[in-house]
Amino acid sequence: MKRLGLAFVLFGLTCSAEARDSARGVARWPIKTSIPAHAPRQSVSLADLITLPDPPDAANKSKAHQSLRYSRGQNAHGLAEGDVVTTTGWIFLVAGEDDGDYHVQISASPKNGDHCLIVEIPSGDPKFVDSAAVRAKSKTVRDFIRVKLLRGREPSANGAVMIHPVFVEITGQLFFDDAHLGEAPRGKKGMRAATLWELHPVTAIRFAPKPPQ
Repeated sequence: MKRLGLAFVLFGLTCSAEARDSARGVARWPIKTSIPAHAPRQSVSLADLITLPDPPDAANKSKAHQSLRYSRGQNAHGLAEGDVVTTTGWIFLVAGEDDGDYHVQISASPKNGDHCLIVEIPSGDPKFVDSAAVRAKSKTVRDFIRVKLLRGREPSANGAVMIHPVFVEITGQLFFDDAHLGEAPRGKKGMRAATLWELHPVTAIRFAPKPPQ
């Protein structure tokens, strides 16, 4: 299958994300590595996700939100942090982070990875994630990325940029990364994130039928 032989560039021959001097993250770590029980679920287009307004109480990076999710704001889908969202998009980049996460950038365009959404998959190691359920789902997703996209290798810190972006369906918790409020847009290899919203942790991934061009 062609999907198993996808080419990539800028793949650094580094050790795994866990094996580098990785450490459990700090900023909102209890939130970004857990999923609420009975969380609402819905499918949302990538275009709608990247234009989702910030939470109404996000402006001041309240310390209370280190362990509490942001409240539900007014938006077209009634979305709130902690909801489980499924979307589709083109994967342009996969990188390993120092907090053990796989960092993935997805775009609505098959030709341009800019204006992307960041989705992240935590490590399956208990030193990074307390929830056994999240660890199990993370392992499945990370295995998919390594085997199907990276020829069995771990992503480098610099990132593997896909020569041929792949179209996938991704499911995960809607998470607001307020640690970057007021900063320049995030994103690696010149591909800038369009929003501080993420899917984190990602709980499922699969190849999806390509949309009509």
